[in-house]
Amino acid sequence: MNMQRERFDLHRAQYVKALQRLHEALAVDETDIVRDALIQRFEFTFELAWKAMYDLLRLQGENPPKMVRPVLQAAFVARYIADAQAWERIKDYRDETSHTYDAAKAIEVAAFIRAEAVAAFDALAQVLAKH
Repeated sequence: MNMQRERFDLHRAQYVKALQRLHEALAVDETDIVRDALIQRFEFTFELAWKAMYDLLRLQGENPPKMVRPVLQAAFVARYIADAQAWERIKDYRDETSHTYDAAKAIEVAAFIRAEAVAAFDALAQVLAKH
């Protein structure tokens, strides 16, 4: 097995595990502590998502810069993700939550995770499973 395949397989497995942890947090009644855990799990799920996309792109012969925005754009072109705007919002929320804390923003982000982000993450998991 080549190094790129091993790296992709590792990041895919880590992504699936992170997504499972996100689903665990979604299954619990939301309190301040659960919301904080949900947001933390959202952040690391996103990190593993774009890294798995990067590895898959490389495995398929693409060579995007190892930066979030170009990877998301290339993943959209390659049809690994269907809604580029949703992923841009995911990235923006991750950026906001990883640098500051605001209770009102946390409520907004948790609602976004439930309404939109988890579906995008689940769809990506299905794509990654095919490779």
